Amino acid sequence: MPEAADRVREFEWRDQDFRFLSGLLHEKTGIVLNEKKKEMMYGRLVRRLRTLKIDSFSGYCDYLTGPSGDRELGFTLNAITTNTTNFFRENHHFDYLRDKLLPPVSKKVNLDSSHHFRVWSAGCSSGQEPYSIAMVMRSVLGPSARNCKILATDLDSNILATAQFGQYDGEKCRKTIPRTYLASFTKRVGDSAKDSGGDLVKMGDEIKKLITYKQLNLLHDWPMKGKFDVIFCRNVMIYFDKETQDKLVRRYATYLKPEGILFIGHSESLLSVSDVYKCEGKTIYRLLP
Repeated sequence: MPEAADRVREFEWRDQDFRFLSGLLHEKTGIVLNEKKKEMMYGRLVRRLRTLKIDSFSGYCDYLTGPSGDRELGFTLNAITTNTTNFFRENHHFDYLRDKLLPPVSKKVNLDSSHHFRVWSAGCSSGQEPYSIAMVMRSVLGPSARNCKILATDLDSNILATAQFGQYDGEKCRKTIPRTYLASFTKRVGDSAKDSGGDLVKMGDEIKKLITYKQLNLLHDWPMKGKFDVIFCRNVMIYFDKETQDKLVRRYATYLKPEGILFIGHSESLLSVSDVYKCEGKTIYRLLP
C-alpha cells in the first residue's frame, strides 16, 4: 500500500527516482543527500517539473541524462542547495578583511603600484559575497583597488548570470549594505514597479570591474594560474561528505599564498586539517608556513 503522502502527491515520487537524483548529484558535485532529504528534494524539484512540463520524476531523471542534462543540472543544484545569501553575511569576515588584511596591502600598493591582491569567492551564488568583498576592497584601497582582483566561481551558470548583472532588491540592500557603501558603490534603478519592476539597486561599475565570474565545478580541474591571498568558501562544504571536505580544504591550501587566509561558513570546521591551517578567529583560518 502506498503511503498517504504518496497518494496526494502531484507527481509520483519513487525510491528509485530519489536514489538516481541523489546519486547523480553526488557523482557530479560531491553533494551528499541522505534519506532524510527525500521530502525536501521533492518539494524543491516539483517546480522544475512544472516549468519543463514533465509529468513524472522518472521523466525528469530521463531528461537529466539527455542532451539538455548538463544545463538542467545547474537548475537542479540551485533548487536543492537554496541557501540564504546576503550582502555582508557573517560580517566579522569583512571586518577582518578591512581591518587586518587590507591595510598592509594599502601600504604595499603605495610603494609599488603594480602590487596585486587576489581573492577567490568559491561558491559565489548570486553575487552578494564578491560584491561585498569588492566594496570593502575599494573603500580601503581607493583607486589602487583596480590592481586587485576577485575571482567569483559557481557551478550554476544561470546563477552566475544573475551575479554578473548585479541588480538586487532595494529593500534587502538597504538592510544589509552599510549606508556609506550603499551611497558610494551602488545606484538605485527606477522608483516604481512601472519603470523597473520594483525598487532595485544595481552595483556600480567601479566594483563590478574588480570581479571576474567563471563557472567552476569544485570537484573538477581548477584552471587558475597563480595563488590567492584570500579564499572565501562559506556554506559550501556543508553539502559534502567529510572525505570530500577534507580533500577540498587541502586543495585550497595549494592555491593560497604563504600564510594566506581561508574563510569558511559558520557551521563548518577545519579540525580535521589542523596540520595545514591555524585558527585566527571564528571560522577564519591561516595557512601554516
